[in-house]
Amino acid sequence: MIGEAVNPKAYPLADSHLTITILDLIQQATNYKQLKKGANEATNTLNRGIFEFIVMVVDAEPLEILLHLPLLAEDNNVPYVFVPSKQALGRAC
Repeated sequence: MIGEAVNPKAYPLADSHLTITILDLIQQATNYKQLKKGANEATNTLNRGIFEFIVMVVDAEPLEILLHLPLLAEDNNVPYVFVPSKQALGRAC
């Protein structure tokens, strides 16, 4: 991700310190079996209203497969953020 241009559609993007904190939180949620993975599961839980926080990655290919989630999150008043690396997010899961 270093040296690459970030897609302006991926807003808000977490800085490095916040990214580390989010990935630690995701790792803890995985240990407690409180994590839903994937766009389909995220969409279903957002529609049911049982979501607390959404984390998406900037380097998803294509990014448009995730861009419906911020709209659903804003409708349900759920906070969301983009992190720079899907590899790091996958390791945390």
